[in-house]
Amino acid sequence: MRKITCLLIFIAAFASAQVTLSVSQLDFGDVLTTADKELVINVTNTTSSAVTIDAVNIYNTDFTYSLPSASIAAGATEVLRVAFKPRHNLAYNSELIFVLADGSEFRVDLVGNGKYEGTYYSATFNKSYQDLKDELKTILAAGYSNQGYSGARDKMYGDIDNVAGKVTCVYTGREATFNTRSGANSSSFNCEHTWPQSKFNSNEPEKADIHHLFPTDVNANSRRGSYPFGVVTGTPSWTEGGSKQGGSLFEPRDEQKGATARAMIYFAIRYQDYGSFIGSQETLLKQWHTDNQPTAWDVQRNEKIFGYQKNRNPFVDHPEFIERINKIAATDTKPVIKETEIAQSAIEYGFVRNNERKNIYITNTGNTNWTGVSAATTSDNNLKIVSSANSASAGEALQIVVDFLGLPDGDYTDNLTLDLNNEAGKTITIPVSFSIGTASAADIASQELSVFYDGVNQNVVLTKLPADAVEVQVWNSAGQQILLNDISSVLTDIPFHGHSQGLYFVVIKTKTNAYTAKFLVY
Repeated sequence: MRKITCLLIFIAAFASAQVTLSVSQLDFGDVLTTADKELVINVTNTTSSAVTIDAVNIYNTDFTYSLPSASIAAGATEVLRVAFKPRHNLAYNSELIFVLADGSEFRVDLVGNGKYEGTYYSATFNKSYQDLKDELKTILAAGYSNQGYSGARDKMYGDIDNVAGKVTCVYTGREATFNTRSGANSSSFNCEHTWPQSKFNSNEPEKADIHHLFPTDVNANSRRGSYPFGVVTGTPSWTEGGSKQGGSLFEPRDEQKGATARAMIYFAIRYQDYGSFIGSQETLLKQWHTDNQPTAWDVQRNEKIFGYQKNRNPFVDHPEFIERINKIAATDTKPVIKETEIAQSAIEYGFVRNNERKNIYITNTGNTNWTGVSAATTSDNNLKIVSSANSASAGEALQIVVDFLGLPDGDYTDNLTLDLNNEAGKTITIPVSFSIGTASAADIASQELSVFYDGVNQNVVLTKLPADAVEVQVWNSAGQQILLNDISSVLTDIPFHGHSQGLYFVVIKTKTNAYTAKFLVY
């Protein structure tokens, strides 16, 4: 049996958790929306005790992260991986802010450009609202080949909407066998103008634009007439195949709702002077578009139409375009979006030194730059503001630097307030708590901490743990962490099988303090 000797040395540990980052910005460059790209941040613990990353915040869902371990041993480095998978062809600017267990915040700028494959939509890069609508109108008109109404129907019946000789009514689901206009007529089929002809005086090229033309049963076409689209409630005047008409509204069957919405939105963007008709339908059409994403059939149909009339429906190719348009039926003035995100709704620093300094970040997640920003604390003035940025561009984080000078030992609370000069429409208030001072010898002795190694059972035995102990760590003399235990109840014995002779260190952490002891195995 090995002889056991126990050495008890108590050390209060109050050093602030500190890390260094390998970069202050991750620039992903150009990334296709069909791909993704990953970059890394090396997070190094520069202290003599382990630190814990409490939270990682990224204020854009196109960026994601992975972190193998939230605990970083003394002197060790963890790799934080950040992936960028853009949904839009936009210039992205966001922030990554992570928070350590002691309340410290760290910031990394995230930038990159989303790109669409091909060149058809290149001119829409980084455009939204009316700028995007105008650019799409230009793209959809360029190279457009008017097939004429007769030609458009010939191609629709004979190819675009013909599957193995059969054509299906988009409203009722009825099938018929034909591939010519005369065949359509004899089968009681005709051509539905999703945007009714009466709303544009049957003018060309609108009349022949296949992106809003669909084969329909004659009766269903008549029932739709020139009614706007909507949700029919109560008892409908007519229903067939899931489509309904009633109350001066027409509701297509579920299978057609998405295609109907995209045809209407395409037409409004392509010709941009028919707001009086689409205005009342706009919200519902957007919802139908979002709820019923383009199917493989929609994609195939769009491709075939492009082969004939040389333009595309952009909302089939990129359904996400609708997210960048606020108003379809009117001039789409860029809205002022005033949003803020904070990494912590409340900050608990625990023990801090009287000369420590920490950063707090408030992220501008809107589309409006902040100016004239001011920071303050409550009248108690326990929290000292060293500096505060007075502006933050959209997508950037505003930095506030605080310290803890000139306070006697004790527990403190304060409120940090940030007045955004009405840029965000509100004042942000963050409660902050902290303690100043170091533990005295009496404080340590009062814990009556005891640690020793039980060689018979090969356990590390801890007795009289602090009541608020939350974690026990064991380190070897080479500075390697070899054991980590979360305390969910009073823990007295920690299995320690198979470890070699030598000097080991135990770290007992509470929410506000840490204590160390040494034990010797020989």
